[in-house]
Amino acid sequence: MLRRTVSLLCLCLLLCTGCVERRIYVRSDPPGADVYIDGELVGQTRPEQHPDGPFYVNFSYYGRREWTLRKPGYRTASGEIELVTPWYEYPPIDFFAEVLAPWKIVDRHEISQKLVKAEPGDVEELRKRAGDFREETTLAERFEFAASRGSWRR
Repeated sequence: MLRRTVSLLCLCLLLCTGCVERRIYVRSDPPGADVYIDGELVGQTRPEQHPDGPFYVNFSYYGRREWTLRKPGYRTASGEIELVTPWYEYPPIDFFAEVLAPWKIVDRHEISQKLVKAEPGDVEELRKRAGDFREETTLAERFEFAASRGSWRR
């Protein structure tokens, strides 16, 4: 009898497994922008009427994430999103949400950004600013600046 009860309990636990999906939905206007999360390319935004719906990326851990959207002909947009831990992800409640809840829970976070057309740069203005920088600084200061930016190659 005990063996049958334990077997039935195990069967119920297997059938009633829960699932929490953590997603960051990313939308851009216009669509087709490259999406970077914490500096890593994760995909491209899609049109709203796309058969798979808007672009999303799954995540495992909560906290602050940096995001960047890039599209040729548009200014790069970037920012931070705070992924706040919901109440059902704190112990011991998380066990029930992750394992025992008989339905799927989707934790949604949204990034929505309108991209601005990039203005063509003024080459003469850039040369003037570079010349002014060269006149106002010493070689050692320029070297220190380049080294701090990681652009100096040995």
